[in-house]
Amino acid sequence: METVNQWLSKHVRFIYSPFRELMTSLHVLDNPSHHLTRLEWAEKIKRNMSPSLWETCCLFGELSNGWLNFLDLVDVLQYEERHVEEAIERMKRLTEKKFLYLLLGTRATLSSDEWTATEREVRSKLGYYRELLCDFLYRYHQEYFARELFRVEPWLIKAVHEIKDQFEQNPLNAMNSVHPRFKLDARTIKFYKADTWIFQYEEITRLTIYPSSFIAPHLLVGMEVPEIIVYLQVPLPDETVEAPVPEDLLTILSALSDRSRLQILKLLYHHAYCTQQLTDLTGLAKATISKHLKILEKAGLIKGERHGYYVFYKTNKNKLDQLKVDLNQFFDQPFIGQKEET
Repeated sequence: METVNQWLSKHVRFIYSPFRELMTSLHVLDNPSHHLTRLEWAEKIKRNMSPSLWETCCLFGELSNGWLNFLDLVDVLQYEERHVEEAIERMKRLTEKKFLYLLLGTRATLSSDEWTATEREVRSKLGYYRELLCDFLYRYHQEYFARELFRVEPWLIKAVHEIKDQFEQNPLNAMNSVHPRFKLDARTIKFYKADTWIFQYEEITRLTIYPSSFIAPHLLVGMEVPEIIVYLQVPLPDETVEAPVPEDLLTILSALSDRSRLQILKLLYHHAYCTQQLTDLTGLAKATISKHLKILEKAGLIKGERHGYYVFYKTNKNKLDQLKVDLNQFFDQPFIGQKEET
C-alpha cells in the first residue's frame, strides 16, 4: 500500500489560472465585505464601472451564486493556465447543458416550477444571455481586471513555485499549509466548513490547488468527487486592512444580541408564524414584535411570505449555517497565507 506522500505525489497538481483569478475577483465585487484586504480595490472598481456594466455584473452574480458556480464546479472550461480570452472563447463553444450548469450550478437540474423568474428568462433566451455574459467578461477584463492581473501575476506564479518546492520536500506538510481548515492525515482529507467534509484518498482521482490573491478568507473548495479543487491564498506585500470586522457580520451578530430576538428566531426555526401569532406566543406587544422582525429580516436571518392579509416569517436556515462559516473566516483571516518575517 502506498504512503500518503506517494499518493499526493501522484494525484496533486498546482496550477496558476488567470481566468480563475478573474472569476474570483468578480466574487469579491459581488460581496466584498468579507474580503477585507480587497475591500478598497472592490470599492474603487465599483465606483469606476458604468451603471450598465455593473447591472450586468449583478445579474450574473445573482444567477451564479455570487460567481461561485464558476469556481466551485468541475472544470468544464479546462481553465488550467489558460489566458482569460481563451477561456471565454471556450465558454462560447460549450453545449447549452454544460453552459447552464456552469452558470446555475445545481439549480440547473431543478424542475420548471422551482425556477426563479430570472432563471426562467435566461433559459428562454440562453443564446442571448451566453453572449451577454461573454461580452461582459471581455469588457471587464480589458477595462478593469487586466491591469490588476499584471500587478499580481508575478506573486501568483511565485507562490506556485514555492509550494511546489515545499511539496517536493514533504508533500503532506505542504498540503497542510494551504489553509487552516484544510487538513490531511494518514487516511483522510478534511474540510472544516459549516459542516465537516471528510474524504478517503481512494475516493479522489485528482486534487488541484489554485493560487489566488482574492480568495481570502474563504476555504473555497470544489468538492465534485472524484476531482477536488482547493484555493491557496497569496498575500500581497502592500495589502492593508482598514476595517477589522466585516460590516455584514456585525449586523448579524447585533441582530442576535437580544434575548427576545433569539427567542423569536428559535420559534421561527421550527414553524412559520405571523406577527399576531408571535405576539400570543411571546407575550410581547405587536409593535415590539414588528420591530424585532424588521431587524432580523434586515440581517437576512428570517424571510417573510405573504398569505392574504398576513405575512408569515420563517428562519433562514442557510444564513444561520453560513454564520458558522463567516465566524471561522473572520478568525482565520490574519493567518491565511501569512508570510513569516525575514
